[in-house]
Amino acid sequence: MAYIFKGTILGALCRDCIEPLAGLKLKFYRLASDRNVTALAVAAPKDTFTHLEDAAVAARQSLLLGEAEIDERGNFSFEFAKGYDGGPFEVDLYCGTVPRLIPGPRPPHPLQFTITTLQPSWRTVENNSVAAWEYTVPYRYWCHIRGRFGAWTICGHVIHCETKAPIGGVRVRAFDVDWLQDDALGQDVTDGTGHFRIDYSAAAFKKTIFSPSINIEWTGGPDLYFRIETLSGTVLLAEPSSRGRLPDRENAGPCFCVELCLEKQPPVVDYLPVFDALGGYLYASDIHSAVPGSGLTNGDNRAFYSTVRLNGALPKTLNGQPMEYRFEFRPTDAVGNSVAPWTPVTPAQFVTTALGKLERYAPAFPGDPNPIKTSWVYVDPAVPGGGPVNAAIVGGWIRVPQASNVFGPEGFFVPNGNELNVVTPKLLASPAISVLGVHAGQSSTALGAPLAHNRHIGLRMRVREVGNPASEVNAGICFHVAIENTDYNGVAKGGSWAPSTVNGQLCVCSVDVLQLQAAGCAGITSGLDVLLTASHPNLGSVSLSMTGPGGPYGFTLPPAVPGERFGTATNGFVIGSLPDCAYIITLGVDLLLTTGDSIPSTVFDQIGFCKK
Repeated sequence: MAYIFKGTILGALCRDCIEPLAGLKLKFYRLASDRNVTALAVAAPKDTFTHLEDAAVAARQSLLLGEAEIDERGNFSFEFAKGYDGGPFEVDLYCGTVPRLIPGPRPPHPLQFTITTLQPSWRTVENNSVAAWEYTVPYRYWCHIRGRFGAWTICGHVIHCETKAPIGGVRVRAFDVDWLQDDALGQDVTDGTGHFRIDYSAAAFKKTIFSPSINIEWTGGPDLYFRIETLSGTVLLAEPSSRGRLPDRENAGPCFCVELCLEKQPPVVDYLPVFDALGGYLYASDIHSAVPGSGLTNGDNRAFYSTVRLNGALPKTLNGQPMEYRFEFRPTDAVGNSVAPWTPVTPAQFVTTALGKLERYAPAFPGDPNPIKTSWVYVDPAVPGGGPVNAAIVGGWIRVPQASNVFGPEGFFVPNGNELNVVTPKLLASPAISVLGVHAGQSSTALGAPLAHNRHIGLRMRVREVGNPASEVNAGICFHVAIENTDYNGVAKGGSWAPSTVNGQLCVCSVDVLQLQAAGCAGITSGLDVLLTASHPNLGSVSLSMTGPGGPYGFTLPPAVPGERFGTATNGFVIGSLPDCAYIITLGVDLLLTTGDSIPSTVFDQIGFCKK
């Protein structure tokens, strides 16, 4: 049984500006014998968060249990090595960098901080002990850390002065009042909630006309003032530089939070439409989508399966006119060369997709603290005629909702970037494969079943003015992506102990014991030959373990061949020396598949026996 510790760790820049600590590491340490375990475990992290000097880090190296990388969403997962008994441990944050750090002339010196001591409440999940932890580093600590790296941030909102409604789609520029010339620190465009974030380096406000020879900033931080413009450059707000000398803007720290307001709603100017991602994967950089290429994701080599979210930027208009769009696909060969023409994705091939939200300024009563009411807006094949919260589908084209008055009954449609949830099994058929009669230890093809293989397609988005074919243009083409949706039927489960078969499984995953094949409940004495079969064209890690007294016990797996791993595993122990008791062998198979937003769960098979 393994101990698996997972969770999410974020950093607060402001009350409503939180970021995942992507690219950082968590380090886990045993507690030294002289530490007060109880006092540390019950203490709040705000009382235990401590910077460690390099010498202190080196001194506790012998206590290190391991470390975990933090991904782009702030998630981490760590499996403790054999020998850990589930007791308390210390959690440190190792910062080799910080998110959105603007590179400087010299890389920053890494920093390490002790966060807290934890005694997790472990729970059993699929024969493992699992615990979860979520933590947000308070802004007073996290902003200090960012400042140590020279990473400075402005987080804010742009709202309408009178109604307090958020204003999206405007450009915010930040400046620092300087002794000779004002410094432009950076810019950002507000999203649908009016939020913006500007990242800059300490060097940006320390430079002078004599830089880089002389860098001077008379106070510790910048003195901030702002300008707001439309995307075409029309100035909506121009604060004087003197604004930066007032107490609430002078000498700003590494994290600065601000709310800016406009007296008038800016004119609506739409951006350009584009399809650029499958789920969280940008196809230009995160998928081998160029020809020639595999069509798999970069780094982890996953194919896409099931329902995939196609997304990008979805404006309301094209050429100043209401816009409609559709997606098309075409089959390709294994390296992305087209083998058939483009075909529209029909309503039968996609499912309900949340396109964004409808915002209405509609206070329920005077002084309503939440005067802006929101509701989701969908494209739904079951509601092709559209409606207040549904986009119309006309001739296969999806008409982008045009609601643009937050103060009127129709509201204001704010796209969220989703464009279509496409059901990939309905684009190219992947016939189910029957492996009925195939036993653990055999190739999945032993009785004539074929090996499954990836299918390959291209995807593109087409846009046009509503009802105007002459205006039709491409808005993003993913030339090649691999998909795999094969189901397996008749998969053997439970070996000779509790035999059964299952249909509709994502892969072949079967385990058995040779000594049980003659009599499924026979006792094992001195021999244990574990048979296994794992088959899938995108086969990931395959694990085999045995639980019981003194376990878990490991095995050496038979070598992998393309799309399969089958045969007899080698024991890493002597069966005759094991205590007489019941044991369970578990085979786990991970698949290199993704929807773009999630991956399939591990597929398992188990068999039990008694050592006599």
